[in-house]
Amino acid sequence: PKAAHRRRKAARLSALAKGREALARLKQTGGAPDSQPVAPHLDSAISAIETLEAAVLSLDAISHRLRDARELVTVASGSTGDDAPSHQQGIPSNDDTPNGARAVLAERYDELRDDIDRIAGTAYAGRTNLLDGLGGVLDVPLDGTGRARAAITGANVTCDAHGLCLPPPEQAFATHAERHSIAASINAALQMTSALAARFEVEAALLAARIR
Repeated sequence: PKAAHRRRKAARLSALAKGREALARLKQTGGAPDSQPVAPHLDSAISAIETLEAAVLSLDAISHRLRDARELVTVASGSTGDDAPSHQQGIPSNDDTPNGARAVLAERYDELRDDIDRIAGTAYAGRTNLLDGLGGVLDVPLDGTGRARAAITGANVTCDAHGLCLPPPEQAFATHAERHSIAASINAALQMTSALAARFEVEAALLAARIR
């Protein structure tokens, strides 16, 4: 439900903002009275939390596209979900939508795939992208010595086989097998993006708690 999604998004942003505010306060109190420079590791930690926040926002946007894609598959199958047991798993099974209409829906689905790749490819905060699958890592010093560090690894949420694994609609949604396969892939992708957003939230909270 959209209302539940909005509540989860607000909670995520609130948690990340609290972590960033905690580090900002630490940065302010960590400075000397004579305005000496603040320890660089505090700036690094704040930057890392901002990067995590950007990644969570991008994951929310990707999840929204995935839900839109799932709705397209549902419509392509001519199912409302009330009379199809398999739809309880997010996989519609009816077969009464004309193929011409399915082709239009498949084209829109392909556009959503492009949107997802664009979002993942531009999810930068500073110089780090945690979502494009190109090995983005946050290496964050936790104290002024640099000996204690936290490494936060990224993931691949593009549509390719190493990421969300969302196949193109090669048969334009004409077959039940293709619609079934794509619907299952969308459900798995939604689980992946939700788990990844939760991990980044935890990483941000732990980072704020460990910095000193």
